[in-house]
Amino acid sequence: MRKTWLAFICICASLAAWSESRFPQPQFESGYTVPPSYNPPFVALVSEWLDVLLLALALGITVWLVHRVRSRRWILLFSVACLAWFGFVRQGCFCPVGAIQNVALAMWQGGGLAWSVAAFFALPLISALLFGRVFCASVCPLGVLQEIFIIRPQRVPRMLDAVLRLVPLGVLALGVVAVLNGAGYLICRTDPFVGFFRRSAPLTLLLVGLSVLLLGLVVARPYCRYFCPYGVLLEWCSRLAWKPVRITPKDCVNCRLCVGVCPVDAIDVPREALSETARAQQFRRFVAMLLVVPLLVAGCAGLGWLTGTFVAKGHPLVETQEALRVATPETEDLYPHIEVFKKSGVTQDALDAEVRVVINRFRRGSAAAGAFIGFIMALRVLGLSRLRTHTEHEANRFRCIACGRCYPACPAK
Repeated sequence: MRKTWLAFICICASLAAWSESRFPQPQFESGYTVPPSYNPPFVALVSEWLDVLLLALALGITVWLVHRVRSRRWILLFSVACLAWFGFVRQGCFCPVGAIQNVALAMWQGGGLAWSVAAFFALPLISALLFGRVFCASVCPLGVLQEIFIIRPQRVPRMLDAVLRLVPLGVLALGVVAVLNGAGYLICRTDPFVGFFRRSAPLTLLLVGLSVLLLGLVVARPYCRYFCPYGVLLEWCSRLAWKPVRITPKDCVNCRLCVGVCPVDAIDVPREALSETARAQQFRRFVAMLLVVPLLVAGCAGLGWLTGTFVAKGHPLVETQEALRVATPETEDLYPHIEVFKKSGVTQDALDAEVRVVINRFRRGSAAAGAFIGFIMALRVLGLSRLRTHTEHEANRFRCIACGRCYPACPAK
């Protein structure tokens, strides 16, 4: 038995020696050093989890404050805490507004979407689908920053308000068209408050953000109401809210005090039932508007086609062509696109052909975006002919931002 073990050990030793001679260990005699391994800190590994959990927690607390506590003071205090964390500590990087472009690009190309971006995009929409626009109430740093600056809000004329509320639709549609065609993140580039959160931005963007805040002194939340593309998605979800925001948990006494304190004109006043004559007239108006819908969609699609050329200017190839057109031998150094173009070895004719393809692609995308905007406009116009009968003052589902200003004003609270 002992001889068998000795033979086995000898065989293993010979095999090890043979393998070492066949596959010798590398000898680094040329000065090569093995690069040091990098282990990311624990905070970097859990930061995305932490931010998503904090977003979910913030939405849950806001739902509790809006629907159960019903206190304007506590909603405002909690919104300041959210502004400090999501705005200035995280510098607005985890933002559902900008995530629109990431989600659209991932859906178009298939995959490539970080789970944290998807969570930040979806959680506020889910909360709006269940409880109304609680994200706008105190979680969104863009909205909270404007909320603090509301001093003496004035009512925007109804016709002007209806026109301005079409702007977010255009920003949403053109932002998606731009990112899908390689023209960059248009929505992020037009964010007026990124300079405040990151404390570093071009002077022009800082002045735009300051102008928006100053305008917010008299026009409540101008960015949220008349520019934010994510607000469009929140409006659509809040229309179907399971438990929407209510002015009072008890019966409304129709004192109209809530109408006077709402800064965003989100209170629907009581409306009586129409008479038979008025109902017939309303039906004829609905039929007339229905006939205009195809013309409205076609007109907006044509306008989008013309806009596509302008939107395409954000594409690198179009920028390069424009730089070659305006540059002189003395000013070529001011255009980095020209240097990159010369190093690529592409001819001018090939560049012009690629630019034509890019512009046509943008025109088709912008035409589709225009048709989409025209369709939404048609739905809103048709909705004007539908007058829902209600006997109490109610918070409008898609306009109400759950700020809680109506809570202390309501005597039935």
